[in-house]
Amino acid sequence: MTIDQRGSRERTDGVPEVLDILDRVESRLGFERTIGDEVQGVLDSAEQVTLAVRLLAAQAGWHIGIGIGSVDTPLPRSTAEGRGEAFYAARRAVEAAKGAPAHLVVDPTTGHGGLAESALRLMVWTFENIRPQPRRYIDYRLDQPESTQNDIAVHFDVSQQAVSHVLSPGGVELIEGACALSTFHLGQMGEGQGGESRDGHSQSDDVKDDSQAGDHVV
Repeated sequence: MTIDQRGSRERTDGVPEVLDILDRVESRLGFERTIGDEVQGVLDSAEQVTLAVRLLAAQAGWHIGIGIGSVDTPLPRSTAEGRGEAFYAARRAVEAAKGAPAHLVVDPTTGHGGLAESALRLMVWTFENIRPQPRRYIDYRLDQPESTQNDIAVHFDVSQQAVSHVLSPGGVELIEGACALSTFHLGQMGEGQGGESRDGHSQSDDVKDDSQAGDHVV
């Protein structure tokens, strides 16, 4: 996954903050700044890709490129040194995202890739049509599904009415649905590549093996 800050010349450097946010995402190679306002990470889990996009969508302000394919192994210590189709696809995707709906592109877009892309764009679009503070209420509910409106109101020191005004239109349910669809379709892409499971590994392997190039997202 490769992301690039939108309007970076007019905005403060958002990379340090977004790296802190993405630190909770499980990855094969952690997210790091590559050049300028660009950040890249290597993931092999459909669920974690969806989580990364959700966290970015809650922040807004990023071009998001998701490249799916094989990577050369063993993986290097830095994503900047990585090679393989996933890296090339991510580069194409982040460049295309600069003129794409919701500033997000999945490469390749054939089959399940296009459906995953549509679901992720829906998620990003939904977040970006909500003001920054209310986005935090939705993000909190997504992280803690059992929380009540009162719990959220207490956590953010706002009225329960303010929280209800944000949650009642159904934004949480829309984003949850988009996340589920994205995870499913990205997972199907992984299953269709060399008999690998949805997390990018052989279904018979319990231990990660860097000696072979599996299906990864950059």
